[in-house]
Amino acid sequence: MHILDPQQIAQLDLNDPLGHFGEEFAKPSRENGEPWVYLCGNSLGLMPMGVPAALKVETDSWAQRAVEGHFEGVHPWMDYHQRFSGPLARLVGAEECEVVAGNTLTVNLHLLMAGFYQPDKRSNDHGRNIILMEAGAFPSDQYAMDSQIRPHGL
Repeated sequence: MHILDPQQIAQLDLNDPLGHFGEEFAKPSRENGEPWVYLCGNSLGLMPMGVPAALKVETDSWAQRAVEGHFEGVHPWMDYHQRFSGPLARLVGAEECEVVAGNTLTVNLHLLMAGFYQPDKRSNDHGRNIILMEAGAFPSDQYAMDSQIRPHGL
């Protein structure tokens, strides 16, 4: 099999038990209409087709209820994290009490660092002022670290 043979690719897609999920996502294309090969799902995945309608439900609730949208409407916002615990637990094979929907990784890094990063500028002993981070980390994670280091004058 040649990896670029369109007929074999189509056959593999037909036999893939998850293949039908591909139709549930918007597919970007070039100006000439040619589809992209999109390999950036780790950064920003393709938009699920249901997102615009789901967003409209929430923006309509916001427009009609303002702050009361936290407590009223189709999907009150105040307890969203509790409604997601069951599905998230099943997804990752955990107990419902072990998961919670939260922030993005970058926001969580900010919160972690704000609470725990207390460098001692007086001591260069054993690198206590140093944050180790992998090369090529996601840019917003690097920005999070930078924004925590600067206020400490490091």
